[in-house]
Amino acid sequence: MTKVVDAHLHLFRSDRPEHPRTTYAVMAEADREELAERLLAAMEGAGVDHAVVVPLSKEDDYLREVLTQYPGTFGGIGFYDHTRPDGVGGIATRLESTPMHGLRFYGLDAGPDTTPDTLACYPVIEMMAERGLIMWFYGDQVQLGVLDQILERLPHLQVVMNHSAFLPDITTQMVVDEFKRPHFDVELPPPGLVAVERMAAKYRSLHVHFSGQYAFSKQPFPYLDLQGVAERLLRAFGADRMLMASDWPWIEFEPGYAQVLSLVDHLLPDITADQRADIRGGTAARLFGF
Repeated sequence: MTKVVDAHLHLFRSDRPEHPRTTYAVMAEADREELAERLLAAMEGAGVDHAVVVPLSKEDDYLREVLTQYPGTFGGIGFYDHTRPDGVGGIATRLESTPMHGLRFYGLDAGPDTTPDTLACYPVIEMMAERGLIMWFYGDQVQLGVLDQILERLPHLQVVMNHSAFLPDITTQMVVDEFKRPHFDVELPPPGLVAVERMAAKYRSLHVHFSGQYAFSKQPFPYLDLQGVAERLLRAFGADRMLMASDWPWIEFEPGYAQVLSLVDHLLPDITADQRADIRGGTAARLFGF
């Protein structure tokens, strides 16, 4: 039976001197903790076998603890911080102590005229391609254009576009909704979707989360205004390059953990059993070796 994998979520301790992390007003204040034990109970209740943990900042302490304490259950994606960048040596040092599968990039710190040769983080991305690490990518259309240039040079670099390949500017467009979740008031379908579709056809190493619907929909669960976007992602990527993800803990109470994982059936009701198995875990299991 195919594994069920929640391919993107957040766990974190409270912010303290011995275990610092980035804090976020309302969503992840200094005293908030989201620990593995509560998530594991939710996973058991929803029939989820594995999950991919993505910290809120570059500090790897709790990620390392989770990966060590629950070997084989979790994958880990570290955080690349453009304001406190690690070079190749710094990333190598982090990997020696924390068995991460890749790094998440909030954009590439690129401008309209940036090329891989002028991109500060490009040596790290080259190293990731060499080591088989996965790039978690979340950025606007300018950043996507630079990613296209990177994949021209590094076509074997495994990249996962976050949250249904929406391309918001999170620094200017993100707000926190009444349920303490991120929200973006964006056009539907998103204007960047055509560029995403073109890149999906061009690079077999490009994947996409089936996630984040709550943050972009203008409707309540099950977010049926995103059905057209979901169908276009399926046509562009195929189920074997799509990864279901919850974005825990933001969705724990609205719409609920099991509910958000059921969106595959609500938004893609006509897929085959094999396609459903890929999206719900097969794709992620192959990428992470679960």
